[in-house]
Amino acid sequence: MKKVKKYFKIFKINFSNELMYVINYVSTFLFFGVVLIVFSQLWRAIYSENPVIEGFTYEKMIWYFMYAETVMLSRFPFVREIADEIKSGDIAYRLNKPYSYILYYYSKFISSSILKLFLNTLVGITILTIAFKGYPMPLIGLILGFTSAIIGLSIHFVFHFFIALSAMWFEDNTAFLFVYSKILLTIGGLFIPIEMFPETVKIIANALPFKHIIYTPATIYINGAENFLKLFSAQIFTLLILSVVVAFAFEKSKKRFNVNGG
Repeated sequence: MKKVKKYFKIFKINFSNELMYVINYVSTFLFFGVVLIVFSQLWRAIYSENPVIEGFTYEKMIWYFMYAETVMLSRFPFVREIADEIKSGDIAYRLNKPYSYILYYYSKFISSSILKLFLNTLVGITILTIAFKGYPMPLIGLILGFTSAIIGLSIHFVFHFFIALSAMWFEDNTAFLFVYSKILLTIGGLFIPIEMFPETVKIIANALPFKHIIYTPATIYINGAENFLKLFSAQIFTLLILSVVVAFAFEKSKKRFNVNGG
């Protein structure tokens, strides 16, 4: 129990710090608003000839995109920080601390991400509610979608931590970060839901874990309790498997670090 309290305290301190400087998110909110306006016009043109595409109406598509973008903008960047610690050798001081290095960064990451997720959700809902003159989404979807988004962001953390660890082997790991971000933009379901992909791409996207970061939370948000248990269970399973893999990779990386003199 004491070990859990340790990380909750890190979570609480970082959350409080982020809350004090919430004014810094204003630029993100403005960017979010512009993106929603631009893509709403783009989708309006696409839907001008077809009122329903793969089960999505124009309105449903915009709400899907809003929440997908909400999750995307809620990520807390930390790859560069860990990479710099590895390259400078400062990681040695962290590893000697009485806490898990991974859980320390996860506590920082998820505290900032949850705050951003809440604020971005509030901003997105406000903008679209005004635009559509009402809130048509199921209220249960807001709760379940938020819960799913936290798991999605946790999966994102695991991927980002693994990329950060690559600094043990590569002097510059920004290429991996670039490729990963582009995967989220495409087959991750940010711009369009997986249902609209060509059949071959759809099969690939459904087989990979990236969909659980953005697509799954956004789908749960617009559909509510429909298929929630199936989608959420898949998210949890993905998170557990990836966490085990990254924890193993981290232990191997620590040995390499010690051999190199860290």
